[in-house]
Parts: sequence; structure tokens; C-alpha cells
Amino acid sequence: MTDDPVMTHIGAAGELFRAGDVEGARSAFAELWRAAVAEDDAFHRCVVAHFAADAEPDVEQELAWDLRALEAADEVTDERAQEFHGGLSVAAFYPSLHLGLADDFRRVGDDDRARHHLARGQEVLGVLGDDPYGQTVRGVAERLAALYDTPRVATAARVIAAPAASVFELIADPARQPAWDGNDNLAASAGGQRVRAVGDVFVTRLTMGEERENHVVEFTEGRLLAWTPSDPGRVPPPGHLWRWELQPLGGEAGDRTAVRQTYDWSHLVDEHRFARARATTPDRLRASLDRLAAVAEG
Repeated sequence: MTDDPVMTHIGAAGELFRAGDVEGARSAFAELWRAAVAEDDAFHRCVVAHFAADAEPDVEQELAWDLRALEAADEVTDERAQEFHGGLSVAAFYPSLHLGLADDFRRVGDDDRARHHLARGQEVLGVLGDDPYGQTVRGVAERLAALYDTPRVATAARVIAAPAASVFELIADPARQPAWDGNDNLAASAGGQRVRAVGDVFVTRLTMGEERENHVVEFTEGRLLAWTPSDPGRVPPPGHLWRWELQPLGGEAGDRTAVRQTYDWSHLVDEHRFARARATTPDRLRASLDRLAAVAEG
């Protein structure tokens, strides 16, 4: 592909990473970066940073490398790129550069920038050929687009024939939640964890045997309760939220309550949880509301 020794060294560093020597690859890329900066070669800086990002296990460091790669790419002329990469224009790097940044920003929770770079990457996909590299990059674009085209907020509501205080008690006491859980996800919660304020943390055990620490982020007694689930000890939580809103309705007895449940995974960054998040549909939420109504109305 090239007789450029720097490109040969970049390939060798990439081989270290693929062989499992992550630290060796990171060290090699760092040295190559210093050399590229010293020689003031934007093309070499672009390629080094682009491949160094792939070898970086820390997402924030990966993001930093990808930003360096894009910045360097903007400084490269097509003539320089062709000279050192067998006729491949630097324009062919832009889809991968922007899509890499889209994925980085998604994983750090910055959806606005993720969407921006996804759009930029989609705009330039046409420069790619119908070869394995082009197919791989288009596959990344399709995966990211699917994530952002999928609704990430599910909500459902109904009127329950019970006073707001009684309904709220069923929600705010974790020990009572498994009785009306429409997701069939909650196995049990210990007593004595009744939520009283923002900042409270209650623990639930799932049907699969795992435990979740639930961090309360919104609270108004009798009216509003929201929490973010997390693995024990994980701070911050991965980014999805459950919210309950209650509104007492008029009437002589005051025994009717409009209840809305919302599941919001807009900021969820853990891909291992995406399948479960997508499965949490409004129908699942309505199932919880119906079971909650059955318990509350007795």
C-alpha cells in the first residue's frame, strides 16, 4: 500500500493491539504521535491519532484521539494524502472520523454532539467504495442511526380509583414494588427503605438474582418520584430513569388519581442494556399501571 516507513510503523502498532498487547500499542502510538508532531506532518498525525483511538480502552482518551485525528485531517491536502497512501484521498477518512466521534460522544452521554457527527458522517459516506472497508464503515453508520432513530422515552398513564397518598405509598415503598411490576423484573426488596427525599438510595433484587442500587433524583411527597438504577457501587449510574407522576382528581371522595409512568433511556450509554431498554415499551408500562391499580383498588 505504501513505502512510507511511518505508515509501516503505524501498522505494526496496530498489530500489537490486535495481538492483545494494549499497553505496547498505546506506547507505540504515543511515540509515533510525538514524531508526527515534531515533523509537523498533518497526514501522519491524522492516521496515528485515528488508529491510536481504536487501541484506547478509556472512552475519554479515545475521544481525545479522535478529535486530534479530525483536526489533523482538516489540515491535510489531497495531494499529501495521495502521496503517502497509494492514491487514497484523505476524504475517504472523514466518514470513519465523524462516525468514531459520534460513537465516542454517545458513550460519554453527549447526544447532541453525537447526532452532529453522525449526520456529518452520513453526509460523506458516498466517498467510500463498495469494498470491505466501505461496508464496515456503512455498518457503523447504520448501527448508530438505529440507536438514534429508536424512541428512547416510553410513557403510559391511567386513572386509578384510589387516593393519591395510597397509590404513592405502593410506589415509594420498594418492598411493595414487586407486587405490581409489569416488567417481571423485580424479585424482592428489603423492608425499611421507604423513599423520603432526593438522594435516597434503595436496593432491589432482580428476578435474575442481581441487585440494583436505585438513586432517587426527583421527589415530592405524594406527587412525584424518579430514580436511576445502577449496579452496586457504580457512580454515576448508566443513564436510564424511571419516573412516576401522580395527580389527584376532583370528586367528593378524592379517591381517584391520574398516574403516569415514564421510562427514559435517552442518556443510557451501556450497550449491554440496550436490548432490555428497547423491550421496555409503553405496553410494559401499562402492565405495571394495571397491576398497580389492581393492588391499590383492592
